Amino acid sequence: MKFFCLLLFFVSSPIHANIRKVDIYTYHDMPPYIINLKERSGLYFDFVDLLNQMNSGYTFNLIYMPRKRLDYRLEQNKLDGIVIGVNPKWFKDASQTRFLWSPVIMQDKDVFVSLKQNPIEVHEFKDLKGKRVGGIRGFRYIGIDELATQQIIERVDTQTESQLFDMLKKERIDTAILSIYTFYYLSENNTSDYHIAAKQHDAFKRHFLIPKSDNKMLHVTLSNILSSEEFTKYWNQRLDNYSMQIH
Repeated sequence: MKFFCLLLFFVSSPIHANIRKVDIYTYHDMPPYIINLKERSGLYFDFVDLLNQMNSGYTFNLIYMPRKRLDYRLEQNKLDGIVIGVNPKWFKDASQTRFLWSPVIMQDKDVFVSLKQNPIEVHEFKDLKGKRVGGIRGFRYIGIDELATQQIIERVDTQTESQLFDMLKKERIDTAILSIYTFYYLSENNTSDYHIAAKQHDAFKRHFLIPKSDNKMLHVTLSNILSSEEFTKYWNQRLDNYSMQIH
């Protein structure tokens, strides 16, 4: 028995030693993607947990990093990991030549949310003339920022999505730009109290951004996992747990 245990140790040790640790970064400190950093709860933590169950030869760890610091490390080619939940156009890489990009991990969209009692309908951005439009400080909103610069609208910024939603409820802004997932999470079971405009601000797909340096095998592995029926099945189940079906 003792010999068997030693044999098992020596057989398994090299395999274990070859497992590569990969840090996954996010700058989206907002629900439901990140619900509580200290408790490590939220959609992205669930995603990373699921990746770690795939027996891929990698072990993954999710870390929050502010966008400015993330950008600096990418520019210096010093990011020792990958980025979850981002889109090529946000990193000036629409042609996907600067970085490696994974298959889509989820569809998403930013919408204009207003109170049902005072609905703001948007068919084109200029319909917002004279309105107070809420957003997140440091975020760029294409089409909206230009109207704010021309003083056609008033852009009102908050630090977090929760603060933004509170401002909407207190009628300190006329409409808020929110991810549809964040809206469903923050509104809980009271979505009927709110109005979502016909025109969305933006629709996009979320991917992993993977720096090219020494990451080709990781890119292949992630692509295979994300494209597999098994992963898709369990990931969709996790999404259902958050009651976030998007139509």
